Amino acid sequence: MNTQTNTEVQHYLDGMRDALSDLPAAEVAEIMDDAGAHVVEVAEEMGDEFSLAALIDRLGTPRAYAEELRVAAGYPSPSSPAAATGGGTSFVARLAFWSLVAGTVVAFGFGFTRGDTLEATVLVGLCTAAAALLVFRQEGLMADIAALPETKAVKDALARADRSDVQRAFASLRTFQPVWWVGRALLIAAGGILVYRPAFGFLVALALAALSLVAGPKARTDRRWLWVSLPSTGFALGVLLLILGTLMTRWDSYPISNSTSYNAPPPTPANIYVFDKDGKPLTDVHLYDEDGRPLNAPWYGCDGDNRHDNRYPRPRVVHDETGCHETPGVPFTVVMPTVPTTTTPPTTTSQPTATESPAPSTTPSAPVTTTG
Repeated sequence: MNTQTNTEVQHYLDGMRDALSDLPAAEVAEIMDDAGAHVVEVAEEMGDEFSLAALIDRLGTPRAYAEELRVAAGYPSPSSPAAATGGGTSFVARLAFWSLVAGTVVAFGFGFTRGDTLEATVLVGLCTAAAALLVFRQEGLMADIAALPETKAVKDALARADRSDVQRAFASLRTFQPVWWVGRALLIAAGGILVYRPAFGFLVALALAALSLVAGPKARTDRRWLWVSLPSTGFALGVLLLILGTLMTRWDSYPISNSTSYNAPPPTPANIYVFDKDGKPLTDVHLYDEDGRPLNAPWYGCDGDNRHDNRYPRPRVVHDETGCHETPGVPFTVVMPTVPTTTTPPTTTSQPTATESPAPSTTPSAPVTTTG
């Protein structure tokens, strides 16, 4: 844009700012940030045909355009009865406000729990949709909502957040809002796959994703679109946390090491049958490991109660056409292995036999007579 165009656009924006001067400064700054970008965009589209008169023909006078933005933001006109009396708090306005809050919270829970809160979501969703129709069709309802004490409290909290250091640090992220709008639509479509398992529900998710793309930029200047944008954001954030939680769970369950912990007891089967040496089944047997720890294992009976102890064997749970039955006893027979007995013949140790020498004779020798 040339210098003259810039001057006329700035004159138009100054007129809008003067028309909004009775609003809080933080609200005026937010409205002018969004509306100013739109005015500049329209001026650039006109190109060489731009003039202040052409801009007024396109958008209206600065005051008229500012009044449209004021009403869309939920503020009454300075000359309206609501502004003169400080605004009225009607039942419909409060219902619309809290329907928006409840719809956002329930949409988040619905996405995060993979559709476990279906009944509550349908009920609150219908209320939020009805509130959205009211704010679009009933003139002056946004002004009544803006006059509610809870709405003022929210706006005051947002204004304080705008003045904080954290908000200043994240102020540059506003330029990435279009990226978030696209990402939100993709998350809603992904939620249709994860949550809306029926085909019709998936089509609803796709329609909501497309509607969220429209609601994103419009909600910056027309607060009525918040009844579409905020529940969409809640559902998208719930789906995002669900995806991240699933990925973290799978990462934690991935085997990192093959090392075995010797402190943990060995795994115990669901049932154990014990027999004596003759093959007779034993009952009410309590099992322990080498450290004296009981080998407990869960067991669920037909009544649904969980028994967690180390007493075996457990009754068998049988489901048939007549219902659930707990059958005691052993469903099989065993033949105890025969342990071969090796008979070792007795070892006879023979003592070596000593050779006996003839005992010396004690009989005296007879005298030998010699005849001469």
